[in-house]
Amino acid sequence: MKQHDPSTSERVHKLQNITWVVKTKAGDVLINCPPETLKFLLAKGLDIPKIILLPPDVPIGRELGSSGFVHRGINFASVEFLLYANYFVDGGHRTRIITVNNRQAERMRKILCETIEGPSNIEEFYPYPWVQRECRALSYLPSLGRSIELDDLVEITTLESGGGDLGNNTEILLSDDRFRFFEDKIEFFSTSTEIDGSPMPLTLAPPQPVLRQEITLQFIGGSDGYDPDGITTCFLAYFSSSGKDSATLFDAAAYLRLRLGNLGVSPAQISEVFISHLHEDHIAGLPELLLGGYRIRLITSNTIYRGLLKVLSAMLDVPEKEVASLFDFFPLEPGTPLILEGKKFEGIYAIHTIPTLTVRVNGLCYSGDMRYDEEWFTELEKKGILNSARKAELIRFPEGSRILVQDAGGGLIHTTVTHEILSSLAAKSKHIILTHARKEKQQLPESAIPWENVEFAADGHVTAIGEKLALNYEVEKLETISACPLYARLSIAGRLALAEQTEIMSWEKDQILLQEGDESDGRAYIVHKGLVKTFVGERLVQVLGRGNSIGERGALTKEVRLASIVAYDKVQMLVLSPAVFQSFANRLGLEAVYKRAEWLWQHPIFMHLPWATLLDLALDFQPLHLPTGRLLFEYGKPGNECYLLISGEITLFNEDLAVVGTFDNTGEFFGGRAVLFGTTRNTYACVSQESEIWALPAAALQRLQMLYPSVILHLRSVENRRHGEGPFISALNIYHPEEDKRD
Repeated sequence: MKQHDPSTSERVHKLQNITWVVKTKAGDVLINCPPETLKFLLAKGLDIPKIILLPPDVPIGRELGSSGFVHRGINFASVEFLLYANYFVDGGHRTRIITVNNRQAERMRKILCETIEGPSNIEEFYPYPWVQRECRALSYLPSLGRSIELDDLVEITTLESGGGDLGNNTEILLSDDRFRFFEDKIEFFSTSTEIDGSPMPLTLAPPQPVLRQEITLQFIGGSDGYDPDGITTCFLAYFSSSGKDSATLFDAAAYLRLRLGNLGVSPAQISEVFISHLHEDHIAGLPELLLGGYRIRLITSNTIYRGLLKVLSAMLDVPEKEVASLFDFFPLEPGTPLILEGKKFEGIYAIHTIPTLTVRVNGLCYSGDMRYDEEWFTELEKKGILNSARKAELIRFPEGSRILVQDAGGGLIHTTVTHEILSSLAAKSKHIILTHARKEKQQLPESAIPWENVEFAADGHVTAIGEKLALNYEVEKLETISACPLYARLSIAGRLALAEQTEIMSWEKDQILLQEGDESDGRAYIVHKGLVKTFVGERLVQVLGRGNSIGERGALTKEVRLASIVAYDKVQMLVLSPAVFQSFANRLGLEAVYKRAEWLWQHPIFMHLPWATLLDLALDFQPLHLPTGRLLFEYGKPGNECYLLISGEITLFNEDLAVVGTFDNTGEFFGGRAVLFGTTRNTYACVSQESEIWALPAAALQRLQMLYPSVILHLRSVENRRHGEGPFISALNIYHPEEDKRD
């Protein structure tokens, strides 16, 4: 059957970020839902679809940074704000979500229950059971006579159970890896279920000069989840009298890595991440951090942490214990301060629809999404929802802060900025930044009092208080080099020497830095500020920010460039001349591992990574050439390394010397369970055919845990699936059948 051209069909809108809106007799259907899809729809002037079709899972192990609903760190089931828009903005409409199978539907329900209703079990709030009462009071809808529930907002169905029948003789089928749309039994549209490429945000915050003072705040976004012209609230705070370029991140907006990169910030500069609560606009960018480079320290309460594990487990389709292994958790409980590297964090529970923390740290107070209104607190006290001590705690928490970041979104669940409220807050804090408000709503109340120390946070907004700090641009270069895992292998003295020998060069928007097909001039580059786009032909492959390096392959081989590098906007690069690069390449031994990096480039797990990352990984592998009959490891002994099979054959035996299985596929990982989980070996491994293997020793795995958490998640997933028993599941294409049962 001849298909319509989707780009010209009046019934099909192809949107940015691998999404489609298909008009059917049963209503508009949205295919795929990455973060901020609502904003893209609003920006295009499209009606909000009442039907959302989610993609098949990405099988665990197919590519790093991808599993379950998540593709390269981006959640393609980011539906929460479309549900809100359909119900609260568009007249109480219920959204229909269609997943491919029942397992996905169960996971989708788990995510939405946690983010919309909060924990259902009172024990989850221990030792603060009253938080549940406050959440339910704030989510109470008079029209329902009760608190809002998930089923009020959404119906979740599956193609597996016939949910593709939309009524009005309209049906969606999945076959041959394509979604097929039929009306009156005639197919009128189909599209691949494959998610190819990485989505981009609608807006990026404009970079502003960051003139460092004792407390410096750099806002990635200052708006809400409905604003197509603004980024949801998320900011960096620099606390230091030394000018050290590390920051605390408060909440995690979508497309976080790109937005950080555009501001000239590397994830390596983030010392810790504070999560106020689990609404989508505050955690959408977290999977990117967890599955990207650099291990993070995460700060929140135990109740919110437990909910976060449930959400991420369902999102990624991995057990909660594997999610927990991706980061370091530091609990922040009311009444129990947390001290990290000279920063004192104090928290209390705010009043919101789900558990939410307000936090103070070294003179900064961040409200999270808390409605601050003293008259309202009094009303809640009269209703028995608050007691007098709790009311006083909410009113006094901002007192004495040097700078207050206060929600100002308005409405029933956010702060409405009135003269009385602002006067009260101004009496408690020397400087106030109002956030979570769209630009058109950013207006201070009329008053005879000049609101000199009150401002609104816009995307990219920078504000600072306290003594000014002198910035050392050589130190900035050093920190860019330190953010690049490859060059961070150098000693501090080596990195200082490299910083002194690099030159900063600038390119304007869309200017070509490197051209595909041109011969290399021997130079290499590290992104210092801004973003660069990598193209192969006309296909956008990657967008890279601060701390990413490019050009090493050409500089090592003198071969032609295999990709074009283009400035996303204005960008600064640290440029290593041919002589400088060669000197440091010799020091790091890059020539010796070039072929290993090329081999990894062909591996299906690593093929999407930047080539410089592959070069860095190649340095961690230790090649071993083993003769037939060699015993590689013994049952019951400690494990200090895992292996990648390059050629040959490895046979595994149980403790009774019965054959368990054989590895003979190039590119297989094996032997990782003992070293990854701290157990003893559960098999013997013998070389049954002369083999070349690459070993990853425990020290290298610890480094990967800090720099490449997605690699470790992949290896742990491999071993969790195998359990040391045959038949072995391939590390090259892990797939769990629907009947599989896991914790």
